[in-house]
Amino acid sequence: MKYTLSVVFFLVTIVNNAQSKYYNYNLYDGKDYLFTMSQSNDLMLNSIRYIGQEINSSSITKKEEKIYSTSLLIFTSLIGQAITHEAGHQSVLSELGIGSVNKPFLDKNFVAKVTGVSNETLINLRDNNLPNYIRLHTAGLESDYAYSRKSDMYFNFNEESYKVLYPDYLMRKLGTQLYYFTTLYNSTTRIKEEDSKELDRDVVGNDIYGMIRHLHRPSMEFYRYTERKDLTDEEKSYAKRIGYYSLINFLNPNVWKLGNYKLSKDVVGNFSVNYSLAPFGYFTEQNAYLQIKDRYKLNPYFRQYFNKSYAFFAGGIALHNYTFHDEKFILNSTLDFWEQPKDLAFRAKENEFGIGLKSEFAIRFSKRSNSTKPSAYFNFGMSYKTDGFIPEAPSLSEDFQIHMGIILSLKK
Repeated sequence: MKYTLSVVFFLVTIVNNAQSKYYNYNLYDGKDYLFTMSQSNDLMLNSIRYIGQEINSSSITKKEEKIYSTSLLIFTSLIGQAITHEAGHQSVLSELGIGSVNKPFLDKNFVAKVTGVSNETLINLRDNNLPNYIRLHTAGLESDYAYSRKSDMYFNFNEESYKVLYPDYLMRKLGTQLYYFTTLYNSTTRIKEEDSKELDRDVVGNDIYGMIRHLHRPSMEFYRYTERKDLTDEEKSYAKRIGYYSLINFLNPNVWKLGNYKLSKDVVGNFSVNYSLAPFGYFTEQNAYLQIKDRYKLNPYFRQYFNKSYAFFAGGIALHNYTFHDEKFILNSTLDFWEQPKDLAFRAKENEFGIGLKSEFAIRFSKRSNSTKPSAYFNFGMSYKTDGFIPEAPSLSEDFQIHMGIILSLKK
């Protein structure tokens, strides 16, 4: 641990960070399927950023700015968030070698879903691998959280403007929060499980209600579409706890367009506070974003995991988009460490320690010829994690990945 932190500190002291925008397209995540949750989020987020930059960098009028903002609001609310949310669910199945179909376009019931999985397959997953079965429920909201956290990073490190990304950010925050708010009142649905063929049914139905029921009663009769009336009083109380805790997400400064704060002559900073679900319950998170002398971008964080009755603590630090040798190279590195309940169990008091490391190194192969043309980098990296849950990481088991992709860079 001390050695790793020493290496991180050494790397910070030797690199320089130019004020540029970077668009990371991760083409390979070490898996034999497309897409991992991270790939899906990066592709959507950076495409919106790149297109928005191209539109807003021109001499556009206030009316044209409003057209862009309105168009992005509509896109995100109707299809953009659904694509990455459902990709989160699908990525859990893909990692387990289970084929499925992502249907992000709203059906007649105004529902996006993942289909193509039999009851037998889901029952086998529940009975033999409960943490991944629970994550199958929570992965959509996990993806929403991870996407918003990356947006916070771009805002807080001054790599993206509210004008370009805020409409997408706001609609995703509101869409996610509305989902959490369904836990606070008696909601009913017109969707009936028996009204569709088995392979046309959504894999989990209501993400939160299904998660809660199976955490509390994993061996009860199997069905996919859990409603509030199906929950016990204890489970309804747990659902309300989730709903109230989710209000933490409104404490995030970027929701209110509150930008960075000058902490000293050389340090500018901001923070974000987040809440999301885990395969054994949920977690809260506090991030700091520090820019030192406009050169070093650091993101330390603390996280608290909760199962039914116990809390477990985690943390980490990331170095973000450090360039050196006249922007010929870019370095990104992350260190995560955690305590989580043993076997990722909902009722466990015992904890298990875990650690994750990720580092990516990009080499420029095409330099911009003028201010309107991007530079291009080949990006290569590796990551390793022990058994345990890292948001957006594909596997709950010990895992090693190779990452390859392209980074585009534009001057702000």
